[in-house]
Amino acid sequence: MINYFVKFDDLSLTSLQLFSYEERGESRVETKNLADVKDSFIPGSSLFVMLPSALFGFYSTDNDLGLKDEILKANILSESEDGLISDISDLKFFFHPSLKLASWINQNTFNSVAEHFNEFDGDIYFYPEHFLLPDGINSIYIYENSFFCAFKDLSGFSGSNESLENYLQVLESDGQDLNALEAFGEEDLDAFNKFRKLNFKKMQFSDLHISFINNQRFNNVNFFQRKFSINYFKQKLKFNSLEFLGLSFSAVFLLLAPLVISYNLNSSINSYKESTVKIFQQLNPSFKKLVNPRAQIDDLTRNIPKQNTISKQDLSILQYLQRFKDESIKNLSIDLQKQEINIFLEGMPVYKLNALKQILQSEKLTFIESGLAKKNESFFGNLLVRYES
Repeated sequence: MINYFVKFDDLSLTSLQLFSYEERGESRVETKNLADVKDSFIPGSSLFVMLPSALFGFYSTDNDLGLKDEILKANILSESEDGLISDISDLKFFFHPSLKLASWINQNTFNSVAEHFNEFDGDIYFYPEHFLLPDGINSIYIYENSFFCAFKDLSGFSGSNESLENYLQVLESDGQDLNALEAFGEEDLDAFNKFRKLNFKKMQFSDLHISFINNQRFNNVNFFQRKFSINYFKQKLKFNSLEFLGLSFSAVFLLLAPLVISYNLNSSINSYKESTVKIFQQLNPSFKKLVNPRAQIDDLTRNIPKQNTISKQDLSILQYLQRFKDESIKNLSIDLQKQEINIFLEGMPVYKLNALKQILQSEKLTFIESGLAKKNESFFGNLLVRYES
């Protein structure tokens, strides 16, 4: 795995140096623009974005009262308002209990950088740059055209080397003993004659990075919080567009299927209830509400007279009539209670009527032809047939 470090050249956060360290010990430094870092980044690696400490404000606190979220933010920023140059609502606030350190940075500045790294396929970490310096001492690192310093309470600052002399004077005026300030750099401090009073030690900038990787102090601290992104999700799962589309469709189907099934069930239940209510209203027009269907149907049908059962002969006659089809038979109705069959004829020839009687002569039937009228050797009207069970 490769570890990358980003060092910004100035507070505009547009140009930077990208340091990379491979496990076999090889290292590389590239000058990049912020938008081009992804071209050099190998997926699955770790990237440490070291933001200029001058962009942050810091406040050391134990938070003994156990304040949280907006209350803690308001309490700390109200105590630090004399040093704030931005409106409180414009600040992104952090509190890390393990470090006993509160910090804040302009929200727009932070978000503009974070969005560049949100879709990187790897582990992304944001820290103030002075976190690179050794723990437990007041120290400063002088690098090419810039410096950054750290104090025992984990607060810090950074700036250009042109402003370093003024910054050291400010520290002295605040009571800071510069002789107790550990100074590090890649070049001999002879290049900075006016800073000879500093306790200077040579240290390669890459040594700060290696030491930071091996330091366990900040393992549980990260100023970067990744926001959900479809593109990052696709990269993480190694899906192509077609596979991701299929996965999305499947996920949507799994989410919607229970809702559709539930809707269909509720629709069927409501339809069943409506049909049941209609049946009840046919039995009793004053029926209003369905409560206990079984008990209610028993109550509604209690006084209905029992119907005669259909005998085998009833079924036999029905079978005969079903088979006898003729266009002159316009309507046929059966009253099982009265044991009567009404056959409405329209132009049935005499021979066909005789054939009908012949077909049914084996049954105990009575043909009543009083409702028939004969015209041109054909019958019109109602033929009544009575039978016995």
